[in-house]
Amino acid sequence: MSFKNVKGQDSAVRFLKGSMENSRVAHAYIFLGPKGVGKTLTAVNFAKALNCLASVDNEACDACISCRKINNSNHPDIFFVKPEKEGASIKIDSIRGLIKDINLKPYEGRKKVYVIDGADLMTQEASNALLKTLEAPPSDSVVILISENLNLLFRTIISRSQVVRFFPLGAEEVKNILAREYAVEDAQARVLAHLSSGKLGEAIKYKDEDVFKKRSKIITAMLNRALFDMDLEKSAREDLRTYLDIMLTWYRDILAAKSGAGQDSLINLDKKDDILREASNLDIDYLDKVINQIMLTSSYLDQNANAKLVMSVLAAKIQESR
Repeated sequence: MSFKNVKGQDSAVRFLKGSMENSRVAHAYIFLGPKGVGKTLTAVNFAKALNCLASVDNEACDACISCRKINNSNHPDIFFVKPEKEGASIKIDSIRGLIKDINLKPYEGRKKVYVIDGADLMTQEASNALLKTLEAPPSDSVVILISENLNLLFRTIISRSQVVRFFPLGAEEVKNILAREYAVEDAQARVLAHLSSGKLGEAIKYKDEDVFKKRSKIITAMLNRALFDMDLEKSAREDLRTYLDIMLTWYRDILAAKSGAGQDSLINLDKKDDILREASNLDIDYLDKVINQIMLTSSYLDQNANAKLVMSVLAAKIQESR
């Protein structure tokens, strides 16, 4: 697994390889972009390239002892810091551990690499502690901050770091990668690419979670006007986000069909007959209201609103808006 495994982030990879080629590796980087676009994968491969014993053109060989240890997560000079659980913050104790270690010489590698996954979740105290280290960093260490929102990081931390931006891929590109490299059937790859909004990591996660069972469940409930019967509010928050993404693609397909768009524009192409039937029964105003309500519900969940409340409101809105 080398930089070649990072899909669709050629600009970021070129920048990092160029910094190594020109011996201008920064002491701190911010890998900025949405979840699931390859930031953490790139950080791991950057750490490997920096320490590889047989690299060619700044690509890790994946065969030397250093590469194998990083692949197995047991290299003594590569460290990961992240929240203890989803939605939690990174507290100062975690950063203190990093600070204590960073001032020691590498045990066996050329560069010690510290990856702070979810850096925008650091508490103020943790951010202040890290800032002091970034003001006078050791020359043999690299800190990589993985972030989805630059506005949540201290400006002083940003000013002392190189920002490397990561972007979602086009849906067609994700679909082709899934079909070509993960043996996903074309119609399913199409759905996964759109559900993930161009984020390959999310698409692969959806594949592994068997999102199609969830899709069948939620579409059946919508067709039977039985969303209330599903008790969606009892689902895990991540499952709720998946259900909302599925609902959004479903109603957008119906709206597209209602508006006379061709079949090639449909995401759930394998459900074409159901979509066309729904398009003949539902009016555009209703579809607009439902789509807006789903998007609003998704934003509420992102803000950690009460899941039971927002999902109950959504189900009621969908039922009463008809």
